[in-house]
Amino acid sequence: MYITRLTCITTLFCLLTFTGYSQADTVANKMASGIYQRIEKNMKEFQLDTTAAPDDKTTKKIIELRNLRGGFNINEAIDFKIQEDRQKNEIPTAELDKVSIFFKSGDGKKWLDNAMVWIYRRQFTYGELKQLVKFYKTSAGQKMATNFPVVMMQSLRAAEMIKEIYTQLQKK
Repeated sequence: MYITRLTCITTLFCLLTFTGYSQADTVANKMASGIYQRIEKNMKEFQLDTTAAPDDKTTKKIIELRNLRGGFNINEAIDFKIQEDRQKNEIPTAELDKVSIFFKSGDGKKWLDNAMVWIYRRQFTYGELKQLVKFYKTSAGQKMATNFPVVMMQSLRAAEMIKEIYTQLQKK
C-alpha cells in the first residue's frame, strides 16, 4: 500500500537527516552511535497515538511552535514525497491524489496533527517548548526555519553524491 511505502520513506528520510551531522572522527562516531541507538530504542517503543490532544497550554505551545517553524515539517515532507512520486509515474495518479487529500484534510490531517502533538508532548516540557518558540521568533530562528530544509536536502544529496563517487572508485 502506498501509505506504508510513504511511511517507510519518510522515516528513512528523517533518519538519514541525522547522518549529515556526523563527523569522521572517533568522538563523533561514538556520538553518532549513541544517537542511532537512542533512535532505534525510541522507534521500537513508539506507540502511535492519534487521540485528541488536551486543549491546554502545552498543546497550544506545540501548535505555535509547529506554525513558527514553517516549511518542511512532516506535512510538507509528505507532500514533497508525493510530488516526487508523481514525477516518477510509478504509482497511479488517482492513488496519489487520494493519499494527498487524506493527509491534507479530514481524518488523515487530524490524526497526523494529533500524533505530532503527542510526540512533542513526550519529548519536550512546556518550559522547553516556550524556549523553542522564543528562539523561532528571533531572526536567527526564522532563518533556521527557512534554510534548514534546504540544508537538510543538500546534505542528503551530498551524501548520495559521495556514495556514487565511492561506488565508482570501488569498480576501478
